[in-house]
Amino acid sequence: MKRTYSKDKWVDKGGYSLSRHISSVDSIKEQLKRVEAYFLNKHVNKNKAEVAFAISLKSKTVSRNWNNVQSNLAKTLRSILNNTDPHFRVIVAGHEKPNIKEIRHKRVTWLSVNFPPPSNPKGFSKDKMRKRKVIGAYLRKIGFSGYFMPFDSDDWAHHRLVQYVRSQPLRKDFVIDTGMMVNLVKKEAWLRKKRFYIGCGSSEVFYFANKDFPLAPKTNSAIKEPFHLVLKAHPKVIRNLRALRRPYKIVKFPLVTWVLGHGDNNSMLKGKKDNTVSASNYGSQGEKLENALFHYFKSRKNHP
Repeated sequence: MKRTYSKDKWVDKGGYSLSRHISSVDSIKEQLKRVEAYFLNKHVNKNKAEVAFAISLKSKTVSRNWNNVQSNLAKTLRSILNNTDPHFRVIVAGHEKPNIKEIRHKRVTWLSVNFPPPSNPKGFSKDKMRKRKVIGAYLRKIGFSGYFMPFDSDDWAHHRLVQYVRSQPLRKDFVIDTGMMVNLVKKEAWLRKKRFYIGCGSSEVFYFANKDFPLAPKTNSAIKEPFHLVLKAHPKVIRNLRALRRPYKIVKFPLVTWVLGHGDNNSMLKGKKDNTVSASNYGSQGEKLENALFHYFKSRKNHP
């Protein structure tokens, strides 16, 4: 069937939208092939803004296994660094600098924080937000204006995530409503078709002018609008965007993988998830975790 391009999605003759009809019945490989079709469109224009990935890294003192934390971050960084569009940077804020080669990549900036780490899982969220303030102040200092994407240190980015953001109209925010999920213990992968942003912290992209970032991590400017959007709980992001009357787009492409079951998930340490979580919990069809997913989320050292 012939496909034509209409605004921001591929549409078959007869009005079939690939961005809105990613079926949970199709295999993961077929689902991601449909997404890939969008990016092969020659009419996709790019804006000039850069994407800044903001990663708040858990402290060694509150991790179950620091080697796992470092390994997870390395996979996350590889998935970002393998993006097809090079107009991005990654800023990682933390207490202890990981001993991984990816942290030394030219697109990655490490920021050391000097405030005490949390004493238990109840303090994880506050710690994460304080580190986001540090990243925001750094971006203000260097004169950065562009897209700010809070990204968890254990999730994976689709290799065209940056390309997608930069293909859209400038100064728009994004909420990722559809995403992939992986349980590493069960070696299972599945699609979460709706409300992905409710569970995954790597599901928001905001456009900020330089003046929107805080002057310093400890100043009250860090909690003023619009930067306070990144300091709020991600399940309420749509309500928060509407309150500020900011234009946003719901993204139906699975451009992020939420990774569970690696032993140091905050959601599991808080008791919100456990290693039994599976596709059935989300009304989806699970599959064995295989190379098809890693072709698009290039988190492996030698990705296919």
